[in-house]
Amino acid sequence: MKARLILKYRVLSDTALGFVEEMIPGDGDTAPTPDISSSIVRDRLDADTTVEWAPIEGVDVLVGFQQLHASVRPRVEGLPGLIGVLVTELILNAKDDQSSSEVVDPVAILRSFEMRHDVDVAMLLRPTVVNEPRRASRATTKGAEAALHHLIDRAEIIEGEEPLSRRALSALRDLAASIGDGDGLSSERTAEAAFQAISNSPMRSRVNKDMLLRVVDDLRDQRTWHRAIESAMAAPDPEVRSELDAANDDD
Repeated sequence: MKARLILKYRVLSDTALGFVEEMIPGDGDTAPTPDISSSIVRDRLDADTTVEWAPIEGVDVLVGFQQLHASVRPRVEGLPGLIGVLVTELILNAKDDQSSSEVVDPVAILRSFEMRHDVDVAMLLRPTVVNEPRRASRATTKGAEAALHHLIDRAEIIEGEEPLSRRALSALRDLAASIGDGDGLSSERTAEAAFQAISNSPMRSRVNKDMLLRVVDDLRDQRTWHRAIESAMAAPDPEVRSELDAANDDD
């Protein structure tokens, strides 16, 4: 039996998603194809990855998934290995299409790239997971989310209306939302996307930028969320940071 798999990649949101459109019986197979819509089980592999499994002949088969910040790391533990290969191919096709265009087309950013494959159902079986995903407590999760919003509010004061720093602040908001809605699971890809955005943003305050990078780096793993919260809440006021920046400039 094969599954007709449709994958899509949205460039603007850096999101990959896929779903099984239908089951296709093998040659000479007269048995009815299973109804995968009647018994779907939804799950989360991490804060940025949701999946749907359907039991077929006693085993769980992937029938849907959504992966945020897919270009940061296309392969996700807990997804069948084939999915990582296909998502990587889809993202590379999208990048090749953009780089081959001589004119920057704003509409192209809104495009969704798509591919279809008929794959053996055996390639979509749920992998054996050795280690269950780690979950932070609700208190720690909400503390990390609140700490990020605290930093964002202060960064907005420091950076003002500087357009070049808006991408970094937007990435921080995405990370806060990912952690807040992630049921205590890790947000590694969103944290990496935020880290890259901050690193590439020419922010006014070097002290503020370095501090944001340290906090975001600690938010990759729940085991260091407490340290990230402490660093964020101990951050100096905007006025003090201005003095620290001035002292660094003198050095």
